[in-house]
Amino acid sequence: MMNNKRIARELNRVAKSLISSGEVANTEGEYKKFTGTIDWKGSRGRVTRATFELDRQGVVWQDGIWEDGIWKDGIWNRGIWDNGTWVNGTWKDGIWFGGTWEHGDWKFGVWHNGTWKGGTWKDGVWEKGTWVTGVWESGNWWGGIWKGGTWEDGNWNGGTWMNGEFRGGTWKSGIWKGGTWMGGGIWKTGWWYDGTWKDGIWNGGIWVNGEFRSGTWKNGVWHNGIWGNGKWESGADKRGVKHLDSPDNWR
Repeated sequence: MMNNKRIARELNRVAKSLISSGEVANTEGEYKKFTGTIDWKGSRGRVTRATFELDRQGVVWQDGIWEDGIWKDGIWNRGIWDNGTWVNGTWKDGIWFGGTWEHGDWKFGVWHNGTWKGGTWKDGVWEKGTWVTGVWESGNWWGGIWKGGTWEDGNWNGGTWMNGEFRGGTWKSGIWKGGTWMGGGIWKTGWWYDGTWKDGIWNGGIWVNGEFRSGTWKNGVWHNGIWGNGKWESGADKRGVKHLDSPDNWR
């Protein structure tokens, strides 16, 4: 029988051989510039020139390229996500090129494409992709499809909003198809097709249809919809309105 020291040496030798061979990383410890497959606590994926640590909490990612697979839990510090499914964990910085985000926290980074299904986005740049649900706290949105969730703060620069609540931030351009504008943000320009405007400042754009409950209309083109109780400062009424509760506010 081997004694404890010999067992420890043998385990260490096996771990080092796995790290250097670039095959499978499935032993606790640090890995540097590793190319192969990670298989640890439910996370399994192909990686290239990756630096990371496997510990009791999961995968702690430092740098490299995640090519494909499933990330179940852990901390991502920086690097490139090429494809795969993120089930849970914390993303701190890096570039996401494509894949599916199921749940977790995004703190800072760049999202290029993919599907976000749930979790909290804290800061970063969203370039395109599909947002299904979750909470957006801060950052810059540059294009994509928003299907549902809560927008707390940040800059919306373009894309399609289909449903959800916009609570604060600046809408600079894009298409609004449905959902609720809660009144904590500023609308600069864009197309509003349908939904509920509860309160806020409308600075310009095209209103096609929907319900304007309260707020200030500063400029733009009104095509159709329901006017609740707001202040009209300037703009153009192209087709009239279906319902008007406070005509004295039109001037």
